[in-house]
Amino acid sequence: MIDDSNSAMKVGTDGTMLGCWVNTDGVQSVLDIGCGSGVLTTICAQKNSEALITGIDVEEGAIKDASSNTENLPKSWRDRITITQVKLQDYHPDQQFDLILSNPPFFENSQVSPDDARNFARHTSSLHYRDIIKFAKNYLSESGRLNLVLPYENGKKAQAEGEEMGFFVSRTCVVRPVPQKPPHRLMIEFSNVKTPFKEELLTIETGVQRHDYTTAYKELGKDFYLYF
Repeated sequence: MIDDSNSAMKVGTDGTMLGCWVNTDGVQSVLDIGCGSGVLTTICAQKNSEALITGIDVEEGAIKDASSNTENLPKSWRDRITITQVKLQDYHPDQQFDLILSNPPFFENSQVSPDDARNFARHTSSLHYRDIIKFAKNYLSESGRLNLVLPYENGKKAQAEGEEMGFFVSRTCVVRPVPQKPPHRLMIEFSNVKTPFKEELLTIETGVQRHDYTTAYKELGKDFYLYF
């Protein structure tokens, strides 16, 4: 179980879904930008038994939770995870990464939360997807991949901007909450290498009743959700 009691951003569907979707095959190094309580670093450690994984976050509570959660993992996982408190703009690693992933803040021009830490974590002024794409352009390995999950409209913008910066889009997953509603999230995989493009559609719930998850969603998350 992940403890997020000190984190501004709590464990949610977006981050877990991205972790389940991301491809870690052949990856030796991973960077999770805005790691929060460590959900993505934990999932990557479970999916890939060799990769060295770094999680960074600017928020003190998130670092506290991520560090504690990492310590509670099996030794073969925790020995490969490093958690660091740093702002992305101040982070200058002496290495490149095979995989960079992020579930970044997504409220661009919405009302300000009375909780300053949560507000900071949720607003793109603290970490814009554009900053992540620019960072990845410099710090992805030659065959590296960048994976993001964003609100659908922002995701389409990010997809276009990533291509303008020289990335290829290798995969996308259009996500809708229920069959009757339009897409609300977009997961994107950018790559330095051009590969055949693959687009997927994922519906989270059947719409019959709350928390009645679709077969596809349960299949995606079966290795990471206890109740699937």
